[in-house]
Amino acid sequence: MPMTFRLGYLDLGSTDVKRDAAFYTDVIGLVPSGSASDAAWLSLGFNDHDLCFRSSSDSLLAVGYQLAASTTLDAAAAHLSAHGISSSRQSDPRPGVTEILECEPVPGHRVQLFKDMAAPARGFAERGVSPIRLGHFAFLYPDSEGKLDAFYRDVLGFHYTDSFGEAVSFYTCNHEHHVLNIVNVPQARHRLHHLAFQLRDYSAHSRAADTLATREVPLLWGPSRHTAGHNIASYFRDSAERLVELYAEMDVFLPDAGMVEPRPWHKQLPMRPQRWAPGDVVNWKTSFEFQLSKA
Repeated sequence: MPMTFRLGYLDLGSTDVKRDAAFYTDVIGLVPSGSASDAAWLSLGFNDHDLCFRSSSDSLLAVGYQLAASTTLDAAAAHLSAHGISSSRQSDPRPGVTEILECEPVPGHRVQLFKDMAAPARGFAERGVSPIRLGHFAFLYPDSEGKLDAFYRDVLGFHYTDSFGEAVSFYTCNHEHHVLNIVNVPQARHRLHHLAFQLRDYSAHSRAADTLATREVPLLWGPSRHTAGHNIASYFRDSAERLVELYAEMDVFLPDAGMVEPRPWHKQLPMRPQRWAPGDVVNWKTSFEFQLSKA
């Protein structure tokens, strides 16, 4: 069983915190929840925050996961130590969270585990793209020994759900097909590849595309249905040229059955974790000039 059950937040590096906070507030539709001289916290509407922008040249500063109800911070620390991973306990490390356990399983990838986050429930903003959930992120990391994959799979207990060739692996700690993509590209600098927000439903894609068009933000890819995960997705660049995905209809993973719930658009039944051909990312076989595999 995974030690965690959801992606709690992402801390993103920013060279212009005010610019990025404004984009995610006005264009994406998040709710400001706090700020400092070099940071801004934004919420989708329920939790204290889902994103934090901090002044830094690094693209991804930290990722936070909420621990499962049966796992304490003490138990998590002991578990990490048993696997040779050191961790540090921090009190009042960020708004809405009283304590975290932080570790760095590989250089450049900081993981923060927490038990609870305050939920002011300010309400979802009816502006911009208006997503309902921070669903997953992809992290590009050159890792010939597969240490990052091993950390998520063998230490945190994430379920492997799919891959593209040898380069991209998908993992989940809950019902969604993936919470994390690890993009293993030799000699690449570790960085955020993309972050992804869930939309209300399939029809919200057209509304989101129209909203982005009014802000002169072009779609680069989609909407179209992926192969791995079978989510209907579209992609664009934000104010700092980060790649952002909007998605709906993600496959529901059933770990006890080792498969995802059957859907009419699956080309194999049952649909089990598999290795897709590199670049075979479009279930509809739509051709796009923008190549996600080269982003």
